[in-house]
Amino acid sequence: MENYLKQISAYYKDNKRTINIFLVSVVVGFVSGVIWTSLVDKKELEAHEQLSNSLVHLERGDFDNSELQLSMIVEDYSGTKSADHAKFYLGRIAFINNDTDKASKLLKESVKNLEYPNLKTEAYIMLAHMETDSKKAMRLLNSAQKATISQTEKNYISILKAKRMINDNNKEGALEILDAIELENNAYKEMFEHTYGMASALN
Repeated sequence: MENYLKQISAYYKDNKRTINIFLVSVVVGFVSGVIWTSLVDKKELEAHEQLSNSLVHLERGDFDNSELQLSMIVEDYSGTKSADHAKFYLGRIAFINNDTDKASKLLKESVKNLEYPNLKTEAYIMLAHMETDSKKAMRLLNSAQKATISQTEKNYISILKAKRMINDNNKEGALEILDAIELENNAYKEMFEHTYGMASALN
């Protein structure tokens, strides 16, 4: 878990600007969309406003207030899209805190209803990491690859698949996955080389 969290942290550090722009675009995109339509449900609008406020706290590192607001969204605005997204963020917080039971429950409830590929991909990756059954974990990683539109992320997920194969002592399967990866840049190069070395060392 610790190594995986370091990888997640490194991923967010490397892509901080992209992630911040994405989070802002989610809020701005929603607000722009609801202004022009008179059919928008008031409850949905209120839920989105609450979600945007909670994300501001989350971006500032104020996890306590963010978690409280996200929990209120899930409770007060059940059935809205914002409630599904709130469950995702609560699941992420629980995952980071190593509360796997809570994280798994929240992510399973929300993943299929998430609108944004970035979030859906991350949710599947976290679920795969918590899954003890290797076949189920690989299916979750397959879903993560289908959800993402980034080739760099697809490569990252392939490396995670290879790591899972290594844990199962499946040298041939791990090397087959790794040999198929074509790194576009230096992103995850060190992780790739380390994983390849681990796979090659298997008997």
